[in-house]
Amino acid sequence: MILIRSTPQFALAHTPAYFLVSNNRPTMEHDSNSNDDNNKRIPVYEIRDVQVSEQDDSFVLSMDLPGVKEQNVYIKEQNFVLTIEALRKSGDTNVCKFYRQFSLDKKSIQPEGIHASLSDGVLTVHVPKRPEPQTLDVTPTSSDPPAEDDVENVFFRLDMPGVKLSDLKVQVKGDEMFVSAERKKENSTSSIKRMFTVDDTKLDVAKAKAYLSDGVLTLTAPPRKKALAEESGKENKDGQVATKTDNAVSRRSIPINTKEATAQK
Repeated sequence: MILIRSTPQFALAHTPAYFLVSNNRPTMEHDSNSNDDNNKRIPVYEIRDVQVSEQDDSFVLSMDLPGVKEQNVYIKEQNFVLTIEALRKSGDTNVCKFYRQFSLDKKSIQPEGIHASLSDGVLTVHVPKRPEPQTLDVTPTSSDPPAEDDVENVFFRLDMPGVKLSDLKVQVKGDEMFVSAERKKENSTSSIKRMFTVDDTKLDVAKAKAYLSDGVLTLTAPPRKKALAEESGKENKDGQVATKTDNAVSRRSIPINTKEATAQK
């Protein structure tokens, strides 16, 4: 199973990251750093030879960037898309640009821990794996759920007439919510099992709550960006939280560590 896939702007989205193409013809783009009035253009090469290896706790991407200095490598992650850009220079002149994008698997990758190193013209990017989610029990209550216009929560509802609170079980694991219950009648018992898939990068499912009232089960979970806003107290100009742990709206620059690469030799 390939958990990291390449999605460069001019290639098919299903092309694996480690796929090697020998004929790498550049595109051309305007050199924004040039003061030349003649609208100078520089070649842009797709970084195609990317080696992907797997460790116990991460995936490692390795690619050649000959002639590129640390200060001219730009790596960012936004909404589970990893973008790598690098400029090769001769003095103050831009010679060419290298570019690559990777689409990261939300269920398998923990983007806030991405880090990179550059050594001898080789860029190495470490992409941490997401820890295996734990199964959490959600204790249902018989109280009324919050009002429908409560903007603090996202709602899931399931009609369960005849089900008692003692015969109901709710669990969450990662991006999945499990509901199991028994409806007991005088001479028979019927089982009910449901599973909901949610976006746990946007919803804080660890804070999910369950309410059983008048034969209706209501599940609620707060938006993750709301929970993070309460912790950081910081929002960007669009009103979106931009923190190291907010995967859904993150705009994260990845630092390049040359010292670490040297120490590993």
